Amino acid sequence: MFSAILGVLDVFPYGEMSFVANGEVVEITDAQKAEIQKEFTAYLENAYETPALGVIFPELYDEMLKDGYFLVFKFDGYYEFNGLGFNELTIKVDKDYHGFNIYRGIDGEYRGRCFYVNTENTSTKLYEVLNEIFTSNSEE
Repeated sequence: MFSAILGVLDVFPYGEMSFVANGEVVEITDAQKAEIQKEFTAYLENAYETPALGVIFPELYDEMLKDGYFLVFKFDGYYEFNGLGFNELTIKVDKDYHGFNIYRGIDGEYRGRCFYVNTENTSTKLYEVLNEIFTSNSEE
């Protein structure tokens, strides 16, 4: 799926993805998950990792999730990239961005340095898919 991208981005296809909007887990169908994965893959085309200046702490992570759209990936195993371990990753999807922090978690606790990904593509389509899912679930 991400064969052209080396590094931490390679693990996303192996994680169980969930969608969190404004602090709440949003139920997604298999079809919606496939649409999210399609747009996420397009967003990451020609992406590359760079050193991140960001650091996350558990209380900041919990507060951060209360506002916006997030994709959370949980893995069966433990991974390490550039000496930084994780078995969970979270990204915030903002509209019209060309990059994002990847927040690292270990067994539900998010703490420490982040990874940063620069993208050539904008996050607009991915954001619109998430917004449509959130809006349709809110109307039910």
